[in-house]
Amino acid sequence: FPFGFHCTGMPIKACADKLKNEYEKYGSPVPNFPTAAPTIALVEGTSVTLEWKPPTSTGGHGLAGYEVLVRQSIGGAQGEFVAVHSGPCAGEGEGAPCTYTVTDLTTDAKVSFAVKTKMSDASISGHQSKGTDEIKVGKAVSKDDAAAKGKKKGGKSKVAAKTGNVVHQWDVMRSMGMSPEEILPFTDPLHWLMTFPPLGKEDLKTFGAAVDFRRSFITTDVNPYYDAFVRWQFNKLREKGKVKFGKRPAIYSEADGQPCMDHDRRTGEGAAPQEYTGIKLRLLELPECLKHLEGKAVFAVAATLRPETMAGQTNCWALPSGTYGAFAVNDTDVYVCSHRAARNMSFQDIFPEFGKMTCLAEVPGAQLIGLPLSAPLSPYERVYMLPLMSIKMNKGTGIVTSVPSDSPDDWAAFSDLKKPKKQEYFGLKPEWVDPFDALPIIDIDGLGTCAAESVCKKLGVQGPADEVKLAEAHDIVYTQGFYKGVMVMGDFKGKPVQEAKPLCKAAMVAAGTAFTYLEPEKEVISRSDDECVVALVDQWYLIYGEPDWKAAVQRHVNETMNMYNPAVLSAFNETINWLSEWACSRSFGLGTRMPWDPKFLIESLSDSTIYMAYYTIAHLLQGGDINGKAVGPAGIPADQCTDELFDHVFLGRPAPANLPAGPLAQMRREFEFWYPLDLRVSGKDLINNHLTMSLYNHAAVWDDEAMWPRSIYTNGHVLVDSRKMSKSEGNFLTLTDACAKYSADATRFTCADAGDGNDDANFSFETVNSSILKLVKELDWMRSELSSEGKAAAEAAGRGAASPATAFADAWFANEMLRLAGECKRAYEKMFFREALRLGFHEFQEARDKYRLFAPGGVMHRKLVEQFIEWQALLLGPICPHWGEEVWELLAKPGLLVHAKWPDLQSPVDRDVEARGTYLYKAVRSLRADLDNPKKLFKGCPPRPAGKPSLARIYVAREAPQWKQLVAKICQDHFDPQACEVSGEVLKTLGQVPELKPRGKLPAQFAAKLRSDVKEMGAKAFDLSVPFDEVKVLQDNEGYIRAALEIEAVEFVTDQSPSVPEPAGLEAAQPLEPAVVFAAPPPKVDAKEYVEKHNLTQVLHEAVNAVVLAQPEDPLEFIADALLKRAGKSRTPTAPAPPATKATPPATKATPPATKAT
Repeated sequence: FPFGFHCTGMPIKACADKLKNEYEKYGSPVPNFPTAAPTIALVEGTSVTLEWKPPTSTGGHGLAGYEVLVRQSIGGAQGEFVAVHSGPCAGEGEGAPCTYTVTDLTTDAKVSFAVKTKMSDASISGHQSKGTDEIKVGKAVSKDDAAAKGKKKGGKSKVAAKTGNVVHQWDVMRSMGMSPEEILPFTDPLHWLMTFPPLGKEDLKTFGAAVDFRRSFITTDVNPYYDAFVRWQFNKLREKGKVKFGKRPAIYSEADGQPCMDHDRRTGEGAAPQEYTGIKLRLLELPECLKHLEGKAVFAVAATLRPETMAGQTNCWALPSGTYGAFAVNDTDVYVCSHRAARNMSFQDIFPEFGKMTCLAEVPGAQLIGLPLSAPLSPYERVYMLPLMSIKMNKGTGIVTSVPSDSPDDWAAFSDLKKPKKQEYFGLKPEWVDPFDALPIIDIDGLGTCAAESVCKKLGVQGPADEVKLAEAHDIVYTQGFYKGVMVMGDFKGKPVQEAKPLCKAAMVAAGTAFTYLEPEKEVISRSDDECVVALVDQWYLIYGEPDWKAAVQRHVNETMNMYNPAVLSAFNETINWLSEWACSRSFGLGTRMPWDPKFLIESLSDSTIYMAYYTIAHLLQGGDINGKAVGPAGIPADQCTDELFDHVFLGRPAPANLPAGPLAQMRREFEFWYPLDLRVSGKDLINNHLTMSLYNHAAVWDDEAMWPRSIYTNGHVLVDSRKMSKSEGNFLTLTDACAKYSADATRFTCADAGDGNDDANFSFETVNSSILKLVKELDWMRSELSSEGKAAAEAAGRGAASPATAFADAWFANEMLRLAGECKRAYEKMFFREALRLGFHEFQEARDKYRLFAPGGVMHRKLVEQFIEWQALLLGPICPHWGEEVWELLAKPGLLVHAKWPDLQSPVDRDVEARGTYLYKAVRSLRADLDNPKKLFKGCPPRPAGKPSLARIYVAREAPQWKQLVAKICQDHFDPQACEVSGEVLKTLGQVPELKPRGKLPAQFAAKLRSDVKEMGAKAFDLSVPFDEVKVLQDNEGYIRAALEIEAVEFVTDQSPSVPEPAGLEAAQPLEPAVVFAAPPPKVDAKEYVEKHNLTQVLHEAVNAVVLAQPEDPLEFIADALLKRAGKSRTPTAPAPPATKATPPATKATPPATKAT
């Protein structure tokens, strides 16, 4: 396989810039870092306990201690940080965090804390950490009172005010084993490109990855060949009209000054801009903090996803404890909203200057409560701002519209405030709440015109705190309303909600009472560590989602491609349905310049969509130099890699006249040989962008669908011992570490066993350790078998390579190897590596172990042993290639295993032999279980003799008795194929059948067994016929049965045997499930007595006299016929084994294993 190194985008540059900034701020080559922001561990009245970790580096200087700093905000006025402690703050024990308790803080003050390092050398300045988030401290609590109050309000409580530890780039690189001097050059992004791809290449070689490194390359304009390829790709996209320019909303990093695409994000990958309607509710009175804005139009701005419901507003919600701001929109208008929302608005042409907001005043949420507002479209002349404690200041604007008729949350909260005690608790006047009732605005079939109230009452919602039921009610009302609702109020009365929604928004925007507001649908943090916003920016973008383009991709995905997993196919369809305009340009970073607008770079998810095509010719252009600095075997310099060259190679257009025909023809031939792309493997997280974009780009560049990808396989992330990797957890493991500690093949073995599909794979330490033992143990066994001693042992037992393999066990093992190799191949083809490992190693080994037991005398046939070893190497080779090559060498095979062909699977699997072997193993396991359970006895059978039994009398049912067949027929009549179960009514039916009543409880017990079997076997459980001669299989493997049961003798009894010592045993047996009675064999009589009893002396004397007189050609055959004639029998000609329906030969007593025929 080919393997490239994608270096495009912001991550590398962000890391290099971060390191550079650390050096500038804290010194180099060894920085003097501050601590991370302290953690607030405990609040006890007006005392706060802090914890922090010592700095990771102090620039080589000694650390004398810390200054603990406190900032108190009282009455809205924020103070400065003041030192309250200076000196050591050691933790308890090595590695423990430093601690300090700040006491005597001002009651009800908002406080924040920081820590500053103090160096031993006073001339060296320490550095101050970031401050904690502000918290409010309670009343002073004495130690005695603290113990009494426990967790009561104002008492002792744990506070989750963690700010998170800062991770310095320098620390990250030190953790990789780099010295301070080695880290210095990494302030240059290009140094990363020169350093890490070669290291990655070595790691892949250690891992044993089958990679053609001649085709490896790095991306960005550092590689002039790949740079030319990407420019050609984008010229093709522009020719096809797939690239446009304009102002579009994008997730934007203020720190980077450009759109922040998925690969540029530390968190929030996949998040897109969420569009809201900003509703302008004018304040009819101003609070005290806004009195200086008299004369301006001041609006509380609420963000809603449902503009069509604004005619139903009864009030507005604010968070009393929230902090809002009043932001200047222009000379006359002011918006009141959260600071976070205002920051987003500043990048959306809502405020006068891009990226800047002017805050005219801080607005405590409590001062908004009770303010009268004018709500657009509401029939109420004025509504009031009311308190809602569930508002989140990091979502929307912090102001929320209230429509109790169609929002379950609003209905529950508004109904709650109708209660006098609640009004008294929040200090609300009745006239702010009582005169207002839910307004019918949407009629939903089955839910009426006040759907929120209807559903809440139906679900039994108890109040605004009933979050689970409210969430369920929300989903019901919103879904039903959107798809089935009809407007019954306002300008769009009579229209379905789906039609009215955009019309309502457009009307309010046109009237100046609303505007479009956007924010990320979830928090997005860039690689530069700033929280991203949604910005309207000029950019080049790809028009994914364009109807014809989208239809072509969707058809190909659903009709042609193999996604290996239905969930993956579904994920692709979902992505195709929502993916639309995608910003493909950025202002800075690493990458390729836009060919026609070089001030822009092509972003990282857009320059890597058809690079698979470049793999086909990379080795000819670059000659294995991943940086593209050398001219490869084609002899074509990078500056001659024009669009005409790529048009010829990839699209079959005329070749450039100025370039040599031979290399061009070779490149064209390479591309035609390898394309279309057969398989692309990637992470599941890239379905939402890169992989779907790859399909779009193939569809745009190649008109012929035959050139589009054939299949895509995705996988999940890696857990180690069922947990995310973490150094603090002790389960952090790099590829190099794993190979060094466990070996490459044990690592690969465990990766294969870790799981298939999109679920996160689990790299288990237990599995990797056990795999080492299994592989080593197997290799030792193979060496022993292939040694001269192993060969000699097989020859001595008559089981050498030249001897015939005629035993049933031989046929079964050969057939089982064929079956498992075929199933293993199919698992590999489906990309089910755990399944391939199970079949090609675990079950393959199990089959060998069974064969060792089945084989005559426990000696495996030499030819089959060698086949097993060869096939085991081949089946496991894709997972454990180094181990496989060692086995290949042991076999003295020519060449390498990696070049060998898969086992020959032309012969069909013999299902009859497979069934006989499965039956034998299952039967013996059942017999062994009965042997280990001495209390199990059939009715009427004598107790098992004391001590170890020496005889196993095995009862075999040639066919099921009539009563069992009748039970099976009745059960089949009550079988539900859809549910794959037998109805419980069958027991009632059985009790009404006269023929079954003499059998007592047996029919019900047999029916219960059938009902259980049906769940596993389906309708096959009702088939009681036997597909082969059960007795013959057991007789042919009598030695194996004796060995497995560790017993001296075995007798087989059927309904045709001369005698049936225990009729209950025969009654208990059923087809393919023999029953067994263990006993001591009858005592042997004296030899002389035995001879006299059967008159053997005279019989044999007469036979010998007769053969001497007749002198036939075959004397033994003559004697045999004479003896049979005397016994009144005739010779039976040799014939195939009789079918199961014929009489089974009488049971014979087995010869003890140590006795040979004389």
